[in-house]
Amino acid sequence: MEQPGNSLFDEEGRLIVKIEGSARVETAVLLKQNLAPAQITHGIAIDWDAAEHVDACVLQVLLALRQLLAERGLSFIVNKDNPKVRGFLKLSGMSEYFPVRDAPHPTPPAEGGNA
Repeated sequence: MEQPGNSLFDEEGRLIVKIEGSARVETAVLLKQNLAPAQITHGIAIDWDAAEHVDACVLQVLLALRQLLAERGLSFIVNKDNPKVRGFLKLSGMSEYFPVRDAPHPTPPAEGGNA
């Protein structure tokens, strides 16, 4: 079984969250621990190009982060997408919550939408 992998690094003033391998509950816990002390000033970009699987608990952490950033007026975008993850997001109706850089920008979902 592949070990969970995630890393955070700054790129052009934006915090990049890189998710690799099979991202399950361990990855969700690590993300929460690593993001809590982070000084996020220019938004966040997700890179899950190397992810084999992104579990719902990881998506839940990312959705909470997305909401926090929206309240602060900061951006949340998928910088490097993954066809497997995108297919799951479309199937679950959550694709619009994870917009992809350079993709058409959908209207943000209303509060209480299909999360």
